[in-house]
Amino acid sequence: MIRVCHISTVHQSKDTRIYHKECATLAKLGYDVKLVVVNAADTHSDYTNVEIVNIQLAPVGKMRRVLNYPKQVLNKVLELAPAVAHLHDPELLQIVSPLKAAGIKVIYDAHEDVPKQVLTKDWIPGPLRGMISRMVQGYEHKMAPNLDAVVTVVEGVLERFEPLVRHIVLVKNFPDLDKLPRPMPWSEKADEVAYIGDLTRIRGIREVVDAMADVNAQLNLAGKWSDRGLEGDCKRSPGWTKVTPLGFISSAEARAVLERSLIGLILFHPAPNHIDALPNKLFEYMAAGIPVVASDFGWLKHIVEQRKCGVTADPKDPKSIARAIQSLLDDPEVAEAMGSRGREAVMHTYNWDTEAKKLGALYHTLIGSPA
Repeated sequence: MIRVCHISTVHQSKDTRIYHKECATLAKLGYDVKLVVVNAADTHSDYTNVEIVNIQLAPVGKMRRVLNYPKQVLNKVLELAPAVAHLHDPELLQIVSPLKAAGIKVIYDAHEDVPKQVLTKDWIPGPLRGMISRMVQGYEHKMAPNLDAVVTVVEGVLERFEPLVRHIVLVKNFPDLDKLPRPMPWSEKADEVAYIGDLTRIRGIREVVDAMADVNAQLNLAGKWSDRGLEGDCKRSPGWTKVTPLGFISSAEARAVLERSLIGLILFHPAPNHIDALPNKLFEYMAAGIPVVASDFGWLKHIVEQRKCGVTADPKDPKSIARAIQSLLDDPEVAEAMGSRGREAVMHTYNWDTEAKKLGALYHTLIGSPA
């Protein structure tokens, strides 16, 4: 079997895109897949031919992690001697040269438009963000010719890298048809709406919690808080009395939450990195057969309106969000029809099957068939 290695110093061992989609897909095709991660909470593999290789490192601050973790991971990857090293974090670009020197093909998986993402990072001082953004983009472009391929989910990243690398593939974060939530009859659902994902200011969590004060339903809020300040602000909001905090939950638990909920919320702020984004949670909500309340800009607005699978709202206006949510709660027949249209769109268009074929084709081009 041909060995391939996916590497991340940032993501959790069972990240939906990396582990459940990409690694599982490649293992199913017949590759021997090693997933190298740092400080993993769970190393049990759910898939044949996928091994989670954990490297235990001392916790450090973000900057030291960026500078030091990739170098410490490199030795393990060289020891595993894969045919392909598939990098999932921009800081891992610093180990491209030694990987190439060892005869390993290198794929860079750009989950986000990182230079745009830097512009909204709270931990980077505001006056420095523009300069650092330009430096990150310059570094990506400098390293690109050394890469064998780039995989991305964002059209803008595709356009940036296309002149610089030989192989670039758009592999979007669409749901796996084998893991779709089951649509629950509308009459059996609870008076609940849901948000599942990172709990950050830029993802509109404060406004969503504030909006709940004017909504006749409970909010299932699942995910990790980005900082204690935001958590404290939300808990002091009048809307917090209608929040059920679930903390970080597994994929199976997330499906159960969506099955019983009436609406899925995705109210990202209009940050540069969100304009062209197609967040996975949009399609997870659609797959659950529930309508979506989404931000009124970019691809979110386009898909929700094109597929008639929800309504949009101003993500910075809690009153606008509350009106959008309540309009669906007050008209269950319309809400159910929207949810059905969203699920139908996932079943026929927005699903992982097509994306998996693109990933498999790229690997076949680079290293041949797994047998």
